[in-house]
Amino acid sequence: MNTRGKVDRQEKNIMRSQLEEILTIHRTLDTKIETFRKVSVSSEYRRFWNELKDQNTENVKAISRFMVLKCNR
Repeated sequence: MNTRGKVDRQEKNIMRSQLEEILTIHRTLDTKIETFRKVSVSSEYRRFWNELKDQNTENVKAISRFMVLKCNR
């Protein structure tokens, strides 16, 4: 970070790369959650998987928004 509070290009690129890795993990997690939800017999368990999937979707959206706003992506 420079003295004006602006983030250097190199640091933005590093952050974007790290966030892209995290997004990949979240997308993989989303697929795994959906697989488990489909095989769950109990409606209580399926409801819980749905909640996890919704939370994960919100995380993906938040990460994506941050990347657009702060990492020029």
